[in-house]
Amino acid sequence: MNSFFRHIFFFTKSQKRGLIVLIVLLILVVVANMLIPKYLQKTKPLYSDNSVFLSQVDSFKNSLSDKEYKYGNTYSPADFADARYNMASSAVRLFDFDPNTLDSGGFVSLGLKPFVAKNIVNYRNKGGRFRRADDFARVYGLLPADFARLKPYIRIADVKENKSDLQIIQPVDKQTENASKRVENDIVVELNTADTVALRQLHGIGSYYARQIVYYRDKLGGYYSVDQLLEIKNFPVQTFERIKNNLTVDPALIKKINVNWATVEKLNRHPYLNFYQSKAIFELRKKQKLQSIDDFRQISDFSDEDLKKLENYLHFK
Repeated sequence: MNSFFRHIFFFTKSQKRGLIVLIVLLILVVVANMLIPKYLQKTKPLYSDNSVFLSQVDSFKNSLSDKEYKYGNTYSPADFADARYNMASSAVRLFDFDPNTLDSGGFVSLGLKPFVAKNIVNYRNKGGRFRRADDFARVYGLLPADFARLKPYIRIADVKENKSDLQIIQPVDKQTENASKRVENDIVVELNTADTVALRQLHGIGSYYARQIVYYRDKLGGYYSVDQLLEIKNFPVQTFERIKNNLTVDPALIKKINVNWATVEKLNRHPYLNFYQSKAIFELRKKQKLQSIDDFRQISDFSDEDLKKLENYLHFK
């Protein structure tokens, strides 16, 4: 029974300080509630007649009405909307164009954003070609509304394909693809030392997941297995299967927690420990010095799987 109440009414140092502050504030509120009404009863109202105040309020309201009428007659929201429309429409002009030959400046003058124009030019530089007007709809970043607006003006010139050119392009593309695969297979990244730049070399790992890998590594203290990447929220399984052979871990680099000295707060910050488990370790430590992970088997909050993962992050000196 005693251990049950200790489990329920356990407070950390920060919680104890917060409780003391709360009690002091409650006392101040009670005292203020007793004193302020008596003080207010003794004070006399500043004005026995509020007619002067009401007349000032009326004059202030009238002045606001006059200003509102004045500016309302000068400008209206519709005026500003028309001005914005005229500015936008004056910069855009529509004309017949061939998406296979028009330069980036021409696309911008048609009302497309600069990054969309750049995507079109990059697509063409890599050998891409628009064969039908509907092909233009697949441009990355092009809005459906923009395509619907520009489709009537698309004029694609008929150009016959040269088979010899295709025969030259295809082997080059295949060689480039094979070279990129060889480079990808040669990459080896050690998870406990890699920064986000090194992680982004892996196929399928962008800036977001590179930051998540580093962030979770810092919370853990280091990785002992590449499989721990799957513990990251929403980490794609397909991406993991693609890159796992390019990953290594050095468990010697893990920053371990001294379980005989760590506070409840520090234990609780580890992803593999919750508050109740951390508190149970603290209570057990009061009774005996912890020698190994096997001492935790006395605590019902831990499963064998929990202990297997946790032993990589604790030391007992």
